[in-house]
Amino acid sequence: MKIPSRIILIVACSILVALLGLIFIRNLIDFPVYYAAGSSLLSGRTDLYAPDYALGRVMDYRYPPFFLVALAPLWRAPYELAAYIWYLLSALEIAGCLVIVNRVFPVLRSSRKAWILLSLAALQYFVMALHYGNAHLLATFLLFSALYCLLQRKDVVGGLLIALAISIKVTPVLLLPYLALKKQWKMLGAICVFVVAINLLPAAYFGIRVNNNLLANWYGHVVASQEFHEDNGPINLSLKGQLRRYFSLVDYSKRVDGDTGYPAVNLAAESRNALATVWVVIAGVLFAAVLFLMWRGPRGSDIDVKESDLERAEVTAHELSVMICLMLLVGPLTSKIYFIALLWPLAGLASIAVGCKAREARMAMLVLCVVAIINVALPLLPGRSTQRLLLVLGVDFYLNCLVMAVLLLAQVSRGRAIRGRSGEPRIPALSQAKTS
Repeated sequence: MKIPSRIILIVACSILVALLGLIFIRNLIDFPVYYAAGSSLLSGRTDLYAPDYALGRVMDYRYPPFFLVALAPLWRAPYELAAYIWYLLSALEIAGCLVIVNRVFPVLRSSRKAWILLSLAALQYFVMALHYGNAHLLATFLLFSALYCLLQRKDVVGGLLIALAISIKVTPVLLLPYLALKKQWKMLGAICVFVVAINLLPAAYFGIRVNNNLLANWYGHVVASQEFHEDNGPINLSLKGQLRRYFSLVDYSKRVDGDTGYPAVNLAAESRNALATVWVVIAGVLFAAVLFLMWRGPRGSDIDVKESDLERAEVTAHELSVMICLMLLVGPLTSKIYFIALLWPLAGLASIAVGCKAREARMAMLVLCVVAIINVALPLLPGRSTQRLLLVLGVDFYLNCLVMAVLLLAQVSRGRAIRGRSGEPRIPALSQAKTS
């Protein structure tokens, strides 16, 4: 009996991924921090945010207690086995993200070209995620799963998933105003309940008083005071980081881990506090402007009753693409690895590119090609100094802004088209508008 080629491909890819894991686990960067913190937990220590709890002040433990306690069985395994299990879970999370965007944007199934460009545009971020072994990949998978549940109107499950994502990385909380704008009260209520419940669960291990103290310490160490990590951690590629590098003096020689070889690119020398104020103002205006555009976007009454669920889901999926870009843009700290979340917006861009022959489609295809070329070419440029220059210039920041701008233009154009045909004979939806 002949074995289908798809099964052969899946088996071959699975074997390749399994073998690559033996290479990746040798040089993981962030997982050793989690493992060291887990070992301290198993030894009986409860001072999770002490400098020596993990691997020092820079490589310290920075997540709420729930993450460490929930993965306690993993910390009991030998390091090599635990690291390989973490790697396999990360590979499955990447596969899960790909499956989700394939379901959210079904028009991509008919375009091999779009998938090739999408893969090239996002590849470096996922390779970096595997290399770092960072928990942000898990948070992104949970976020994508939650947003898919939103599209499927599974509010309670979606609320649980996004609550888990928030309990690992706080950044997804920036999506909550969008849910409020769309009157997703059931999901918002579920998120609030589950966030509280999830972060109270470690009290069964630590006790209520110790757990409450740990949550307060986490807030003070990670949320309220980020200066040390901003100065010594990965380069911040959010708007806040860009403003600081471009308009203030950043003394990289004071980085405590010895990673000091970053060039200065500042055009001015403003104070850190002044730039923080500017960031808050610009971020607030941008956030309000995007939400206003979405509020002014297509309403339920504008969409034809026939195929209304399909089109509402499509509109929501593209709005979520914009919100993910906005989250990466205005968040207080966005390192390069966070851009794995761009997979969803890039998939939205690809769906626009192959969905019709309008001006927005041509623009989307052009931007997708630009992102793919840059993200394939720039990592191959030789020299650590070159790569550090690209980091401080913020290439990924500008790519995110470019993707977001095109998505917004397409969203505005789409809203006008839907409102314009309201009450008129039905015309093909974006996902069905492409003709031969």
